[in-house]
Amino acid sequence: MYRLISYLKTNKYELLLGASTAVCLQFVRYSYIPVYLFLLALFFISFYVYKPKMRFDILNFVPMFFYVSLALISLLLLNVSLDKDKAIIGVINAFIFPAIFYIFLISCNEDCILKIEKIWLFLLAIASVVCSFEFLYYIAFKTFRERTISIFFNPNTFAFFLVMVYPLVINKLKDEKSKLLVSFLIFIEILLSGSRTGFVVYIFEFFLINIYLIRKNILKVFLAVAGILTIFLPKILYRIPSLSDVTNPKTAVGQRVFVIEFVLRYFSHRSLFEGIGAGQFELFFRKLKAPGIVALHSAHNLFLNALIEYGIIGYMILVFIVYFSVFLSAYNFFKHKEEYDRNILIGFILITIFQMFDMAEITNSRMLLINMLYTFYLFLPIYRFKRWRAIDGECI
Repeated sequence: MYRLISYLKTNKYELLLGASTAVCLQFVRYSYIPVYLFLLALFFISFYVYKPKMRFDILNFVPMFFYVSLALISLLLLNVSLDKDKAIIGVINAFIFPAIFYIFLISCNEDCILKIEKIWLFLLAIASVVCSFEFLYYIAFKTFRERTISIFFNPNTFAFFLVMVYPLVINKLKDEKSKLLVSFLIFIEILLSGSRTGFVVYIFEFFLINIYLIRKNILKVFLAVAGILTIFLPKILYRIPSLSDVTNPKTAVGQRVFVIEFVLRYFSHRSLFEGIGAGQFELFFRKLKAPGIVALHSAHNLFLNALIEYGIIGYMILVFIVYFSVFLSAYNFFKHKEEYDRNILIGFILITIFQMFDMAEITNSRMLLINMLYTFYLFLPIYRFKRWRAIDGECI
């Protein structure tokens, strides 16, 4: 307890900023304007306090190329967008604010980057506390089947955040007990969210990141996982889809199968270069009035969503930035065999797999925090690569 209090005192500004972000995020339920003003003020103060020096080079330019290109494609598609205001807001959410955050990141020194990492960890801590109270509320006044959303607006978004932040947490922990304890706590939160994709992806993430630790403590890990699964078995069984769900477009699983067919059929009589515009999938789908189909907010697949909204060029740019980041992360790890780089590589791959089944609605204001965290993941491989080159005394 003394160490915890000491840590909180040492990082009180990061804790305050994390709490402010979590609180401000809730205003998105009513209006995106307060969140925009908060972020702009935060960026302005950060640039003023840290006075970062801009350092643009070919590597730093790659993620900027991604954001600028997709923003320009979105603006070019405004004339075909069903809701131009929504398209412009979508561009701000998905590309403008993340691009500003990226510019700040590449201008920061190492101390500033460490502070940003701590803010993500404090956000996780806050989200975990909220999740605990939310679950207790459901147990007391509702049912065991309710899915927790914590400080987010969707249980799948909460699960995605947990999957994204997990490698960052493990990189900060040194002793084995802390790593296992935090891993099991996050596992419980994933189960409470009821996210099927999050459950499967996190299982792989947990075992891949902690493979050596698990081999040393195989019995303890087995008993802990078995105990957690036993306690939450009713909730797990409730979320397991049946085979008939695959062909039923009214179910979540059936919708994902249907939307793949829908996107492929769409391009069977349209040019691959014809996107419908940023954040337009829901309106476009609703306009079709497909019989017996529940309204879909997105394609439930980031890559399919990018294909139909931005066309083949936007899709290829998205695929390029993913491959680039994975390749650079892999290079960092295989060249230097550092656990930090290995965890980032595993995290990025599994984040991408998650996005193949959900988290496609990046233009939504409720995804702003997730978009920022994704920007941080795009930045980390480049930062680590340049750091290793500097240590090795090589020119970048």
